Formats: sequence, C-alpha cells, structure tokens
Amino acid sequence: MDPVTHGVIGLAISAFSGDPVTLTNPVSLGCAIGAMSPDIDIVTRIWGDYVYLKHHRGTSHSIPALLGLAAVITAGLSPFFQGFNFFQVFIWTFIGCMSHTFFDILNSYGAKLFMPFTRKKHMVGILMLYDPMITLLCFLLIFANQKSSFFYGGIIISFGVYLGFRLYMKHYAKLIVTQYYQHGYKLVDVNVLPSLMAFHKWDYIVNSNSHHIVGQVNLVTKGLKERKKFKKPENEIVELFEETNIGRYFRDFTPLYYVMHFEEMGKIILKSIDLRYYLRNNFMHHATAIYDKERNIIESFFHPYSIKKNIPVTEAD
Repeated sequence: MDPVTHGVIGLAISAFSGDPVTLTNPVSLGCAIGAMSPDIDIVTRIWGDYVYLKHHRGTSHSIPALLGLAAVITAGLSPFFQGFNFFQVFIWTFIGCMSHTFFDILNSYGAKLFMPFTRKKHMVGILMLYDPMITLLCFLLIFANQKSSFFYGGIIISFGVYLGFRLYMKHYAKLIVTQYYQHGYKLVDVNVLPSLMAFHKWDYIVNSNSHHIVGQVNLVTKGLKERKKFKKPENEIVELFEETNIGRYFRDFTPLYYVMHFEEMGKIILKSIDLRYYLRNNFMHHATAIYDKERNIIESFFHPYSIKKNIPVTEAD
C-alpha cells in the first residue's frame, strides 16, 4: 500500500479513541503519522534500489522500531498542543504504526515484524496493492457523523468478514489451480497471491518436481491463464547461485525464484527471476551471476523493476 492509504487507515483507526477525527487532534494526527512512518526506510533509496529493497519492510517495520517511531512522533507533537496526554497519544500513535506493518503483512509483500530476533518475513497475502473495500470502511470511520457502539462494532465485523472472504478466495483459487495441475504434474507446493489490482483474479506459482509454472486464475470464470513455464534446473545450479552475494540477497528478497543457466563466450551465466510479480508481459525483478569455466564468480548484477536496469553487486570476500 502507498503511504497515503496507510495514513488514511491510521486516521480511521483514531476514530476508535472516541475523540473527533481531525488533524487538529493530537490522537488523530499521531495515529495518521504513525501509520505512514514505517516507510521511513525510503531514505535508503539515496543509496540506490539495491540497498532500498534490501531494507524495505525490514527493521523499520519491526516491533522495536515501531515503538521507537511512536515515541519520537509523540514527543514531536507534544510542544504543539496544550494539555497534551503523552501516554494516550503514544498508545494511539503506536497502534497507527502497528497498522502499517499489519496491512503490509496482509498483502503479498510481507514484513519482518520480529527483527532483529528473526529475519523471517511474515506474509498472509490476501489484500491487493490497493483495496477499495478497506478504503471504504476507513472513509466511513472518518466521515460518519453519528458513531455509536453499534457503528464501531459493525465496522469491526465488516472488516473481519471481508478478510475472511479474501482468505476464502485465496484457498478457493489454490484449490482450482491444484486440481488443474495435479494430474499432469507431481506437485511440491502451490503458492497463490492476490493480483496487483484485479479483485477477482489471483496469481499462482506452481512448484512441481519438474517445473515452475506461473499464471493467473479468474475466480469468476474458473479459467487459468498460464504465463510462463520453466523447467527446473539441477540442484547444483541453484546451489552455485545461492553461494554468491547476489544469490544470498535474492534468496532473502524473495522466497519464490527460478534460476536458469546458459553459456556465452566461454562464461557460465545464471539468471534468477523473482516469480511473484508479473507486469507488462515480464517479471519485475531479476538477478544475474557470471562465472568462468571453473565456476568462479566473475561479476553479478541486480535488476530491480526492469531487466534493463543493471546494479553491480560486489562479490569479493
């Protein structure tokens, strides 16, 4: 989700405090700023996309960082309001911060909630990049004039029902894909992700004992559109790639990737593809590792957002 949507969510959450939802209210302001604050990691983009994508949705989205951000925001707001209740504003600001990580976990990107204790990225993968239903519920919370306990309860129930429905859609999409491929392939696992924008479509990545298959399923028509099919490489090829700095980076960057290999001008070239995001007839993120005939790494590159974008990666020990 973009920072503005996160801010709207934070502003809506502040309505549960019982205070008026207005930017002149420190609770509302703190909650809204808190909901946008974890994306402060965008400053790492100064050092390029390689550094930015390495840290994005990492430390700044973890519980310790969220507590720190909430404290800094609350302290920053305190001089501007009379009768400032530090503890109250801090709690609601922290809830706003938490909402950011929570919604990032609900989409297909995920977040590292428990860093630095673990580098595992948690991801539920049920919400689109922009979800109109979430926005609608937020606007109701922000702009409704009369707010009773029944109103708040209805919003919470509606939110829970919607998330449950999206979870059901995900399981249904996985069932359709599994039934389609299980007779022709020995399946290892099937991953289903929400389409970037289409409500009724889900992207899938099938991992069989012989192939990686990427496509999209339409829940209305139950039709499958197969985008790409890759024959799985030998394990030693994948291991060779994962031994490099770019390989370790890419493995941490995405849990779903494919490694292809070929030889060119006496060099061994391994190209890795992040299978999660397919846009404009191509995958979004790639990596390349180049070796000599003895399989010694010569150079490597990260290709964020476009295969034409080359960022050299240092491979020296």
